[in-house]
Amino acid sequence: MNGFFAFLSKELLEMLRTHRIWIVIGVFFLLGLMNAPLANFTPQLLELAGASEMMGDLAITQPTALDAWAQFYANVGQMGVLAILLICGGMLSRERSRDTLVLPLTKGLGRTGIVLVKFLVASMLWTLAVVVATVVSWAYTELLFSGETVKHLFLSVVLFWLFGEFLLALIPLSSVLFKGGLSGLIIPGFVLFVLLVLTAFPDLFFWNPCLLIVNGLGLMDGAIKPSEMLVPALVAVAVAASALVAAIVRFKHAPL
Repeated sequence: MNGFFAFLSKELLEMLRTHRIWIVIGVFFLLGLMNAPLANFTPQLLELAGASEMMGDLAITQPTALDAWAQFYANVGQMGVLAILLICGGMLSRERSRDTLVLPLTKGLGRTGIVLVKFLVASMLWTLAVVVATVVSWAYTELLFSGETVKHLFLSVVLFWLFGEFLLALIPLSSVLFKGGLSGLIIPGFVLFVLLVLTAFPDLFFWNPCLLIVNGLGLMDGAIKPSEMLVPALVAVAVAASALVAAIVRFKHAPL
């Protein structure tokens, strides 16, 4: 247990030294900052671009708080997820390729502890990222769309966070199955691509974890019921747990 916390402290200190934590805060602060303004000024931008003349009788609707959260999913849900995968994708695979894991193993830390610490640190970064982006986006939305509310905001954000956790749990497994500094991105990238394709068939693949993020806006406007998100959430938790167990089992028998 002492080895676990020592390695965790070392990883957290490395986050500070490499400025990874400040990069995450800066990136997700900016992603959260742009949502409400983009929604608020879109009609004016369309007017300046002459879109109203091209649309004819179709009037440009006034933006609402829901439009700001739509931008949240467009920005944080796309660029944010890709950013956290790139930041965390090499946390285990780079150390394997550089043979820097021998020292903590000789200090009494088991291979199970290494996998769990790497995932825990990635999870902490992702949680921080979601909190920063959500708080900033919420504050700016309240400023520009005062008095407007959306449904199930907290639940939508939690499910969005869960989807990120699901992808991060695939990184250790990918890191121990493949070699290379960024091998941790192979399985998450492939799974993300497949699940995005399957979102075109929501009725057929109702269990798709990607629906946790795709249907987030539907939760906010009442088009999607919270109960409809239960199966994708359970699948995400089950797959994430299974991936971590598989990574631990494989890592115990894999060369460093």
